Amino acid sequence: MNINKIKRIAKDIIADDEWVNDSHTRAEHTGIKDGLMRLIRHLEETEEEWFFDAEKFMKDGYWYAKISDIK
Repeated sequence: MNINKIKRIAKDIIADDEWVNDSHTRAEHTGIKDGLMRLIRHLEETEEEWFFDAEKFMKDGYWYAKISDIK
């Protein structure tokens, strides 16, 4: 998965506001949008591209990458 795919997924999640129907869910939606934008900004600023290019596997709900793929 690369950062462009993460951006597309985030855009879809942000656009989904059908469930927003009051001030509480609007606040929740605003928090979700803020969190996703912070994630994308952090990935862009830190340029953690090694993670996207590394061979990965999931174990017990966590992503693992081979140490040899980390630059």
